[in-house]
Amino acid sequence: MAKLLAFSYFQVSTGAYKRQVHEVPVGKQITDPALVEKITWATWTSILGDEVIGIWPRNADKADVNCACVTHAGLNVVTGDDFGLVKLFDFPCTEKFVSGYFILMET
Repeated sequence: MAKLLAFSYFQVSTGAYKRQVHEVPVGKQITDPALVEKITWATWTSILGDEVIGIWPRNADKADVNCACVTHAGLNVVTGDDFGLVKLFDFPCTEKFVSGYFILMET
């Protein structure tokens, strides 16, 4: 299966909690899931997508998880949520309701 280069595409999470993938530089939306699956992303900051389905806790409201960022090595994803928690997960995190690791922060 041929991989597609990430710098030819970008993804966004809409206010309606939909993931959209677009071509660069024209901005045409890619709607074919098979094509989206072939993209190897250079970075990841989206809270939506099959690759991060496990970051969502059971019974979570759509707005509970606010941010996500994959490490440079591409092995972990860190999230921030409405409860003030920072969590660490393996990436990709494709199994639903993974507990992850809590990172305790002091201010």
